[in-house]
Amino acid sequence: MEVLEKYNQYRRDCSIDLRCEGCGAERTNAGAYDDRNFWDNVVPAMKCEACGESTNSLGLETAVVPTKYAEDEVV
Repeated sequence: MEVLEKYNQYRRDCSIDLRCEGCGAERTNAGAYDDRNFWDNVVPAMKCEACGESTNSLGLETAVVPTKYAEDEVV
């Protein structure tokens, strides 16, 4: 799933809008956690509700989503 927008962030919790790279289906207002593990491992493994594919299953590279806070920073 491709991250279109990140918004409503409070500390590390936020909401995101996603689009499937396979079929183009969009998912809005999904819950997210703003850390490297979420952006690098969880999002690429998310399966599309429409086609069942994920970024990993399609063999695609993910775009780097920057975090608001450093990994060692406590918020």
